Amino acid sequence: MEYNVIIVGGGPAGLSAARYSAELGLRTLLFEAYSDIKAWKPCGEGVSKETFETAGIEPKPGIVANELSMRVYSPSGKYVKIPLHGFAINKDLFLQEMAKEAVKAGAEIRIAERVDSVVKEGGKVVGIRTAKGGIFKAKVTIGADGYNSTIAKTSGLNNSSELIPVYQYKMVGVELDSYKTGHIYVGSMAPRGYAWVFPKGDDIANVGIGIRPGAPKIYLDKFIKERPDLFKNAKIIGIGGAAVPIGGIAKEYIGDGVILLGDAAGMVVPFTGAGIHSSIAAGKAASKIIKEAIEKGDTSSKALSSFNKEYKPWIKRIKDSLRAMRVFERLGDNDLNQLADILNYEDIINLANGTNLKEVAIKLMKYPNLTAKIARALL
Repeated sequence: MEYNVIIVGGGPAGLSAARYSAELGLRTLLFEAYSDIKAWKPCGEGVSKETFETAGIEPKPGIVANELSMRVYSPSGKYVKIPLHGFAINKDLFLQEMAKEAVKAGAEIRIAERVDSVVKEGGKVVGIRTAKGGIFKAKVTIGADGYNSTIAKTSGLNNSSELIPVYQYKMVGVELDSYKTGHIYVGSMAPRGYAWVFPKGDDIANVGIGIRPGAPKIYLDKFIKERPDLFKNAKIIGIGGAAVPIGGIAKEYIGDGVILLGDAAGMVVPFTGAGIHSSIAAGKAASKIIKEAIEKGDTSSKALSSFNKEYKPWIKRIKDSLRAMRVFERLGDNDLNQLADILNYEDIINLANGTNLKEVAIKLMKYPNLTAKIARALL
């Protein structure tokens, strides 16, 4: 069975690649190991409005659970408010909508079928082998199967990345003053990470934390216990944990006949751990490059490396966000409290997303105690 593109993994990167590859006329097959297309990995489920534009789907009611502004809290409790900025989504429905569009475009999706390895000929990846023993050939194989990628391991690509463990509860009865506002908390209560409360409606919220190092559940339970004003009547109705690659784009993610996308390639914005938008953009960029490579009859790693040019804005963004994260993970609570008095919401968005870091650095140069700690490093 021969295809132009075989994709392993039915998350944002894989479904994006499937849809856009099929739209470009490529014979496309996607394998999902689980029994359904849904959000098997716990997620805060917060996305920007631009995410929908890149995914090419409408922000319909149901998929969009809530429209949110944000507050970013310093350890002192002071916060910077970020105006209406994005959505809390139902990620299950979001991914299913992406799958629907992929199928409508002509992609084939096989669920509950695990891929065991790539198939190589002359050192080049030419397809995959399933756990059932089936061999499927393709011009290009895409590994969108997470940071613990089978495609990376069996193709010989080193996609190792620094991970941050996260833990999340789905809670009913969180007492917020506005269910249209998400909350992010930084400081020693979440060392080298942050905690979040993302309301999905009037009665339900995702409450989670990511830290390095340590056990995130312990820190999350402590975070909740220390905030009885928010959680005294709240009840847990869902639990999940995961690891998120926040060390920047992987050292190796392109080989002969193969390319890694999404978490498998570290295509996550490090400062925030957000990977939905960047993964969808990666799938879209890869589809274009793969079509060009197939038309030229050259699917070598050199040819597929044109992806780096197509994906360049995101590569820069991820790199700059990593640099900003490295600076801020060294700051103490007093530094963070001072920054809450200095930075506005645009500064915080720039730092989190790895954009316009120079502007933020110039502002901080006015404060001698922050110049060496932050401003020079950002520059």
